[in-house]
Amino acid sequence: MRRVAHWAASGVVALAAVVGLIALINSRDQGGLKPKAATAAELGTPYAGQPILSPGDAAAVGRGNVLVLYRDAKPPAGTQALVPPGGAALERVGQSVVLDREPTLTTALAAVSRKRILAAQTPGELQPFIDYWLGG
Repeated sequence: MRRVAHWAASGVVALAAVVGLIALINSRDQGGLKPKAATAAELGTPYAGQPILSPGDAAAVGRGNVLVLYRDAKPPAGTQALVPPGGAALERVGQSVVLDREPTLTTALAAVSRKRILAAQTPGELQPFIDYWLGG
């Protein structure tokens, strides 16, 4: 009986030591994952349905694409560079930038994701927004 008690006590002490060692190692772990930049998520404002999107544009945004709207007859210089190579295949899987004209915009450009919209005067201002929403 003494032997069984001795082995049981040894097992409990060993288990406590292992749990303590795991807790110590875990408390010092820095973690390898970094959250996405909070500033990118804060770009723009919540999209509340203005401007109204065409059914095709709404479907593209619903798949995860970012819609870039432009006000003038032609998009500003550099806007086409926002569209990644891959064409329709990327658009179908929601990993592209879709360009469309919206003459009612009050700014030169606007980017629309599923949740947010960002108005801009130049294509460069939209790049962080696009990178955030296409990566997420």
